[in-house]
Amino acid sequence: MKYLVPLIFLILTACASKPVLYPNQKFKKVGKELASQDIDQCMKEAEDYLDSPTGKNMAKGAAGGSLIGGAMGAVSGIFKGDIVGGAVRGAAVGGAGGAAAGSLTPDMIKRRYVNSCLQKKGYRILGWD
Repeated sequence: MKYLVPLIFLILTACASKPVLYPNQKFKKVGKELASQDIDQCMKEAEDYLDSPTGKNMAKGAAGGSLIGGAMGAVSGIFKGDIVGGAVRGAAVGGAGGAAAGSLTPDMIKRRYVNSCLQKKGYRILGWD
């Protein structure tokens, strides 16, 4: 049972191919075409990161910390009205802090990198298709 949550998370992230954006002010301002270009740019940056020594080391260990961080971030998000954002931020912080706790697949790292990149640009990610 304790492996069920990580297994589900792994399955969901392994199937991810491209982020789906929430039509917030940023998305409406730039339009679908520019938003798609921003997604492509973030995905390219994520691929470059995965090829770097840092990205390769990151793939060796961070799952435990990111799962705990994600859960803590989601709880924090409940109180701030932003459960998804809290979970994403918590997972990123937990993943960075828990590098010795487990391992992440390259797809998981890429997804997190792209999510962070797009959030910095002002987008909100609904999920991945």
